Amino acid sequence: MSERSIASRPSLEQVVAIVDFMEKHKSLALGKLRGLEGRDESKKLWFKLTRIVNNISGPTRPMKSWIKYWADKKSTVRSKVVSGGSDPNILCSNIEKKIWDLFLTTKDGSKSRSNSVKLEPHFTEEPFFNDDEIDQDDDDPVLNFDEPALDFEERQMVVMEKLVKVMTEQATAMTQLAHASQVNAQAMERLADASQIQARAVERLSNTFESIGASTHDVRNALVEIDSTMKRFYNTTPT
Repeated sequence: MSERSIASRPSLEQVVAIVDFMEKHKSLALGKLRGLEGRDESKKLWFKLTRIVNNISGPTRPMKSWIKYWADKKSTVRSKVVSGGSDPNILCSNIEKKIWDLFLTTKDGSKSRSNSVKLEPHFTEEPFFNDDEIDQDDDDPVLNFDEPALDFEERQMVVMEKLVKVMTEQATAMTQLAHASQVNAQAMERLADASQIQARAVERLSNTFESIGASTHDVRNALVEIDSTMKRFYNTTPT
């Protein structure tokens, strides 16, 4: 197995998500969505599942690759049971046992019919792709698919998602800008208050210096007056 194949192997969480999704949509899992409406519903469900699985930790793949993976997974489980003499107890993985029990047993729930495993037409769960598009013999067929063309509704959903994401980012940026503006306004207000306090302090200091100047002038005048009085007193003293 190539290093690329190992690196692209789905995580356990992704496989569990696929099986759980298929359990909720057994018509999709069993390839029973037929006709125009069925094809439409099948495409929508696969598109939804692709988005779910690609948002889980593990490799990100195009929709057709997940379709191929599901078909191969069922085929692998079926082959293991066949090679084990149609005994599903050969399966060691709980996930594979669940796939067998939910999607590969007969309708009455029995493990086998006439000692053979119920076979399904290859890849019937996705009729909107041709079998010759799926069966390829390249080294890594699971990843050898281009992204399938999206229909109008799917393209619209993708555009809407991108638009919502952009609008969310824009709203976040606007919120951050508003917060920054508010912080700046508060800082300017505090600066104005500080400037006003400083101005009052300078004014009080100026008044203090004026008071000191006036007091100094009064003290000087008082000293001059005392000196003058003393001089008159001594000049008028009899000898």
